[in-house]
Amino acid sequence: MIESATWTSSLVVGLLVLILPLTGTLMAITPYLMPKRECFAVTVPDAAANDPFLRGLKRGYLWRILALTALCTAITVALFALAGYGLGIVAFTVATLAVMLVGYGLMLRYRAKVREYKRQQGWEAEGAASAGFVGEEPFPRAISMKWDLVYLVPIALTLAVGVVGYGAIPDTVPMHVDLQGNVTDWAPKSPGLVAFPVVFLLFIDACMVFSHWSIVRSKKATDPAMPAASAWAYGRFARTQSILLLVCGLMLGVVGLAIQLSFVGAINIWESAVACGVPIGIVVIGSIAVSVAYGQNGSRLISRMSESGTMATDDDRFWKAGIFYCNPADASLFLPERFGIGWTLNWGRPAAWAILVGFVLVTVGFMVAVMLLVG
Repeated sequence: MIESATWTSSLVVGLLVLILPLTGTLMAITPYLMPKRECFAVTVPDAAANDPFLRGLKRGYLWRILALTALCTAITVALFALAGYGLGIVAFTVATLAVMLVGYGLMLRYRAKVREYKRQQGWEAEGAASAGFVGEEPFPRAISMKWDLVYLVPIALTLAVGVVGYGAIPDTVPMHVDLQGNVTDWAPKSPGLVAFPVVFLLFIDACMVFSHWSIVRSKKATDPAMPAASAWAYGRFARTQSILLLVCGLMLGVVGLAIQLSFVGAINIWESAVACGVPIGIVVIGSIAVSVAYGQNGSRLISRMSESGTMATDDDRFWKAGIFYCNPADASLFLPERFGIGWTLNWGRPAAWAILVGFVLVTVGFMVAVMLLVG
């Protein structure tokens, strides 16, 4: 048991330590994953992608974030090794937040420089051009939301294991262990304990379905300078991201099932930790791989196409602090991120604030339900 605990704890720590440099590296290369017409959340001509000043800013951002990530990773590994699991987890959490916050702060600093440089160069949009297609669009699109019904499979399996195996659950169930294999938290046997993994999956899958819906309903990122190519690239991007989202949801379904299997004694808590950690690691690595391969909006799929020295449109005034889109005149509720991979909300629409409030209420309800179920 001790050898198993040591091996499993090493795997769990390894996965955690791996997530930190992967997250930092993705943030560091984010400026290179954005469309050519965007530099640190500022609209620029496509041809400006080769501008020495802007390229220098991107390199500076890259190496600063990579250096910070390396330092935070080294500190986290040292604390895991010298101070144990508890302090190691704290270090991992603080380090990950530090990389993200510093990365955002540095982005704002460079964004100000790009905006000033843009003013000096006299880069202005020729108008407010947009692109559209008449009839059914002959481009890829996100997969149908009917695919989300497959989430019912792991939910049903998790519930069935709990109901069938309820009699095999001991009076008290281990909920948490340290790296030495010592149980540090227990929960009494109860119907609520069996319901916990099911509620967990319901919450996770609801988030996945909402994310899928936001992709399907999002404003399409098309470039008026090359409408067909950009629409095709965005369609490929949206389709791949929706497939990845579905796979992630199913992988996380393994987490709920593994927790239930540990409750009924089919696997021990260490095997459950592996069954939970490995899918999460795969999800993180897969997400980063797709982001690097496609770029935001599929920009890397068309990165070698001809570049324009003019700007067809400029909506910088609607992007607050670089990442918050606020345009009451835009009917779109969802749209692609300006700095990062994925989608965001139009905060100029009241529905966006209703969604935020709803998400907070659902999350609080989930946390309260967990405390009531597990105790």
